Amino acid sequence: MSLITRCPACTTTFKVVPDQLRISEGWVRCGQCAHIFDASVHLQDDAAVVGTPSAAAPGGAAPVAGASPAAPPVPPPPPPPPP
Repeated sequence: MSLITRCPACTTTFKVVPDQLRISEGWVRCGQCAHIFDASVHLQDDAAVVGTPSAAAPGGAAPVAGASPAAPPVPPPPPPPPP
């Protein structure tokens, strides 16, 4: 099952999978602008992003408007050094 997230920097939408989000604790890098963000915070409703039913691809899957493939997950930033 794929989820759709939107980059808060450039508004590009792309698909992510739950395993990808779990491994990276939600952090991803936008494939369009390279912005790193928490994809789980920016998940989109499929109905708001998917094209009309007449534009459905074979097999019942509808294309995502303006979708780009997600870049590999990015680990969260390291904690600050101890004082």
